[in-house]
Amino acid sequence: MCIRQINSIFARIMKNNQVLKAKKQLNDSSVSSVSFLFENRRVSYIMQQGKNYLDKKIFYREDISMVSDREKIYRKLKERSFFEQKYNFIDISILNDKFTLIPTEYFDEDIAEIVLNHTVPFSKNMGIRFNLVPQFNLVLVFYYPEELDDIFAESSEKIRITHTGFKFLSKIKNSHKQNGFFINTYDACFEIAIVEDEKLILYNIYPYKIIDDIIYFLQVISKNTGNKLSDAVMYYYGNLDKNKENFDRLSQYFKEVNRGIEDDFERENYTIIDVL
Repeated sequence: MCIRQINSIFARIMKNNQVLKAKKQLNDSSVSSVSFLFENRRVSYIMQQGKNYLDKKIFYREDISMVSDREKIYRKLKERSFFEQKYNFIDISILNDKFTLIPTEYFDEDIAEIVLNHTVPFSKNMGIRFNLVPQFNLVLVFYYPEELDDIFAESSEKIRITHTGFKFLSKIKNSHKQNGFFINTYDACFEIAIVEDEKLILYNIYPYKIIDDIIYFLQVISKNTGNKLSDAVMYYYGNLDKNKENFDRLSQYFKEVNRGIEDDFERENYTIIDVL
């Protein structure tokens, strides 16, 4: 083969490689992940490209049941052109009170739903999931609407569905805060964890409409657990400090009040975004 032919072939190979590299760069730049939070009446999601978070999007659902408004969720996302691209990863967090915690040593997948039904009524229209929380040697068992699998099945090959408690408990434990009341506020619920000497004393989710509801539940919890609010440190997440009057009222019950994390965006979206 002559040198001219070799040079010609080599030039074509180099050109093809450049095209392939350009395509790879284009695909890499378009790869994104999206994190969802499904609350009782609200859906929030945040898209991510690389290490950059894009704007948070929110829409509300008219129906309480996630099962009954599957088409509404699909339509809302379609209106926002959500299904026009594929995603590298879809991370879905479910906020609901249909859960229980089981010590890892006693967890048995075959009887997990039986244990769940001791505190949560059986639901034939819901799927069941398990989230391991090794930081506290617990397994979080919860019901979730299986329709979510169908909605997102074509949008990503990698989908994770977890309860908000999975992220909340894992992240507060990893923050190395040994003691305190940890409170995360949402649209119409708040979740609370009490940690004492690095052990989880309580984790639960309660509804609220006004700040007095949160104060009431905290006083009941304090009485039942024997953890005095006036002796406790509170770490807060969510948008609790957006209303200064409400924040000041709640703060006066505690010995000390601190942000759970300094970054405003991460604190307000504590159980939506995650470090993977």
